[in-house]
Amino acid sequence: MSMPAICSAAMVWSAPSTDTYAFFFSYVSPLQLATSWAFMVIAMMLPALLDPLRHVRERSFWRVRPWAELLFAGSYLGVWMLAGIPLLGVAITLRLALSNSALPLVVCLMIAFVWQISPWKQVTLNQCHRRPSLAAFPPAAYGNVLAWGMNYGLWCISSCWGLMLLPLFAPSHHLPLMAIVALYIWTERLEPACAPRWQFRVPSRAIRLIARVAAGGGKVLALPTDRRGPDASSVRRRPSPTLPIE
Repeated sequence: MSMPAICSAAMVWSAPSTDTYAFFFSYVSPLQLATSWAFMVIAMMLPALLDPLRHVRERSFWRVRPWAELLFAGSYLGVWMLAGIPLLGVAITLRLALSNSALPLVVCLMIAFVWQISPWKQVTLNQCHRRPSLAAFPPAAYGNVLAWGMNYGLWCISSCWGLMLLPLFAPSHHLPLMAIVALYIWTERLEPACAPRWQFRVPSRAIRLIARVAAGGGKVLALPTDRRGPDASSVRRRPSPTLPIE
């Protein structure tokens, strides 16, 4: 390979200049990026947030409940907003450096796949399944949900960072990828916690749920009777004891 070819290949991988960043931010302001990131996080993580919000609701008195839910969701979103700084920074830098290449998306797919089958991914999923005890009365109740929202957000970021990068590297297919990733994240949370190991995690519960809905013509079928206990009609009633008549 000639020296000019090597130099041109090195230029392809060079980091964007300051002028390139200035030109980019002249069209897209940081406020627009932050707003888009917030909507993206809300749209993609809302299905996975429903169960923790139900946990907060079930363990809060009705006077405390609205503020508890707001503090939990706000702290969770705040952690994701801070995580958007490095994630968006990586995505913007690679897209500016390799604007006409699909290489960033391919590399992101490979990294996300390795992370998905790793035992460390299962560690983060197990932490996302934790449901801590929450205080009933304020201000301890507010402090508990605020701390849990930040902690839950950190474990969600640790679990989903690779998947969240995928839509950022495919602007022409941004919305379809968002929907696919959001659905996959939701199916992950349906699976029970298990021992961390290298494995390909099949969303078996989601598959069974979809099959049950399809078999029921759009309605979720009831669980089999053997999982709920014996049917009332099959239980043999014992005769009531009779007292001797004196």
